[in-house]
Formats: sequence, structure tokens, C-alpha cells
Amino acid sequence: MNAIRNTLTRAAQVITFSALAVASVNATAAVKFRVGFDAASNQYAVYMTPDSVPSPDMLLSAQVTLVVPHATDAKRFNVENISSNIPGINWVDHSRVDAPKENQAADYISLGYYFSGTKVSPFGWVAGQEKQILTFTSTQGCVAGVKLIDSKDAFNQLPNSAGTNPGNDFLNIGWKMTNAYIGNYGDAVTCSTPGVITTPPSSVTPPAACIPTSKDVDTLKKIEKLKTLKAEATSVTRQQQIEALIGRYQNKLSCKA
Repeated sequence: MNAIRNTLTRAAQVITFSALAVASVNATAAVKFRVGFDAASNQYAVYMTPDSVPSPDMLLSAQVTLVVPHATDAKRFNVENISSNIPGINWVDHSRVDAPKENQAADYISLGYYFSGTKVSPFGWVAGQEKQILTFTSTQGCVAGVKLIDSKDAFNQLPNSAGTNPGNDFLNIGWKMTNAYIGNYGDAVTCSTPGVITTPPSSVTPPAACIPTSKDVDTLKKIEKLKTLKAEATSVTRQQQIEALIGRYQNKLSCKA
């Protein structure tokens, strides 16, 4: 009896999966990737924009590969504190190739997807609307030139010298169960260099009697984060950059003394 029940269960699973596959045949498979850097939070973020909404919205596999300027020792770019914006969806730094012979000026870091729980969480896509998928930090802070791999990258021509498959990937049942990734948008990361600070540090600190309004809450949180980053910064240049950012956010405050 148990054998019959197990056979029927497996058959039902196959039928259900096949039905989902058939239902998704007509869905347009198209999603683009972008990477950016937010100076206020000192975080990198990966964004995606779909051309349609997958039905069902069930991710099977995904990979996002960063292309960063090659460096060694303390200047070597690292990925830390990966955080997903989709509940139940997780990302891990699972592959790295430094300075392959196809492009010795770059290091390639691949982030792979896995889910926790018993059911894959939907992404809540809206056609044509950008969605922040994940964030991460690097001890190097903002590094100009960080970008995502594309189809023309020499290291992405298979087989490559490392025997890996670094291409970006996004396989969703509702998008024909094929790789829905069609390319990147936006530019490589750029890092602004603040000008010389002419005002004394005390001028960028809210006066003790300042009473913030409800609109100032988010700005004050960012200022506190920047103060923490400044205290942890090991170079004078980085401290000055953060001090300038604090000043910019301080100027946005509308609190009244």
C-alpha cells in the first residue's frame, strides 16, 4: 500500500510540475540586471528589472557575477554581509577567479542563489519596475569600475581558462524555465570625490538643542551610520569623504532649535 501511495505521490508531483511548465510557455522571458553603490550606507546593491511578470513566480536557479578591478593583498576586493531583500531567498559568494588569462585586469566573483524553507518565495515583480534584490559590503568601500559580467566578456566565452561558467543566470518556472537574463543596464560603479572641507567639523553636528521633525528621522539615521563608518575608517582621505557626506545630509535637516 505504501509503495502504491509513494508512486501516486510522485506521479502527482510530475503532473503538477508539467502543468506549471505548460502554463508558463507563453510568458515572455526577459529580466535585466544592474549593480550600484550607495555612499550613505556604504553598500553595493544588485537590482533587476523584468519586462513581464512570471506566472508562477518560482525561481529555480540564479547567478550574478561581479567584475571588479584586479587587486591583491589589502586592496583585493571582497564581498561581505550579503543580504537578500526577498524573504526566504538567500545568496552566497560561491565562486571566484582572479585575473584569468582572458582578462588579467579583473577579478570575477559569482553570487549564487539558494532558498530556505519549504517553499520558494515569490519576488513580487511588477513589469518594467526596478527591484532591489540584494545588498553587500566590501572592506574596500566604493571601488570605481565594479560592474556585472556581460555576454561579450572574454571570460564569459566557454570554455574559459578556469573551466567555469560565470555568466549571469535567472531561471524561473514562469519564464519558460529558460535563462530569463537578457543583459545589463546602467553604468559601472563610479565614486565621487568630495571637495576640500572648509567648514569646521562642529558645523556638521546637530546642535544639542535641535529638535528633529518626523521628516528628519531617516536622514539622522544615515548620519549616525556615517559617523560609525568614519570612526572605523583607517585613512584620512576616507574620513574626509565621509565627513563631507555627513555635511551634505546635515544640510538637508529641517529640525528646529
